[in-house]
Amino acid sequence: MKPGTLLILTCAAAVLQTTAFAADEYTSRSCRASASVSYFQRGAEAEVETTIDNRHCGASSGDFVVELTVKADADDEAEKVRFEESWDRDDDQPVVITRRYPIGDNADLLRIGVRELTCACKTQ
Repeated sequence: MKPGTLLILTCAAAVLQTTAFAADEYTSRSCRASASVSYFQRGAEAEVETTIDNRHCGASSGDFVVELTVKADADDEAEKVRFEESWDRDDDQPVVITRRYPIGDNADLLRIGVRELTCACKTQ
């Protein structure tokens, strides 16, 4: 290599991509919750941090689906993979859930979203 030449190395096993999305808001009969997501790809896994907040009531709980869009090969079409999760809190603070989801060897993580977020206030 000639002096002054820039060498750029990439490694598919160590792809780090962090993306944060604005909060999406969902409404149910008893409360209104919002979810925001940040994530990065670490080899064959996606590490996802989901933050759920609800300003309607303190103690509350619910369910949601984490939907990953993954492309396994440059010639393949992207496919969606879904994981069901739940959340619960006893106070008025946001809930932060961090999980690792398998996406497959040599796959590219294209995007992640939260779907079907439900929320129910707990009665005192």
